[in-house]
Amino acid sequence: MISLAVNDISQFSYDEQVITAVVKFRSKDLVYLEILNAEDEIRLPPPHSTIYLSWQWHSTLWKQAVVIDRIDQSPSPLIIAITQGDPEAIENRRNRRYYLRIPMYIPQGAFKLKKIATETEDISVDGLRCLVPMSFSKDSRIDFMLQLPDRQVKISGTVIRCHPAAATGIFEMAVRLSPEGRDYHVLRSYLDTQS
Repeated sequence: MISLAVNDISQFSYDEQVITAVVKFRSKDLVYLEILNAEDEIRLPPPHSTIYLSWQWHSTLWKQAVVIDRIDQSPSPLIIAITQGDPEAIENRRNRRYYLRIPMYIPQGAFKLKKIATETEDISVDGLRCLVPMSFSKDSRIDFMLQLPDRQVKISGTVIRCHPAAATGIFEMAVRLSPEGRDYHVLRSYLDTQS
């Protein structure tokens, strides 16, 4: 069984919103969640509400019920909640996710002369996750290069989320890959060779 740990990112739904939080403290029965999308106009569930936290660990999505004990309002609201029962594993991926650190370069500027250098946190044939030093707009299209062992491939994708990570000034970005072009098929073949 896997449990939420400090610095894990989790999400829950409330009032037709998806709210993202980072675990700031965890004890046997308590979890402290700092809301990451506090800059948005979000509505938080009231105390004594039951919410279902979900988080990713390797290729499995986990969920656990928690009851909100209290909410400390601040620039980043903090939810203190009591865990209920054990986490449950939910299979949610159609395709295998690989925990590969592949060098990644995202061209920037009008002439694409500057590049953000980063690396993938994980990747599948559908998408990838990486850390970047700036925020990208949801649904924006980006082009980037991945440095595979024997060649560089140019891939396109759509940003599905980009929110502050635990480190100050760093953002965690998830990108859905566009399954088109020769380079995408080269990437797919490379992933098929990974164990």
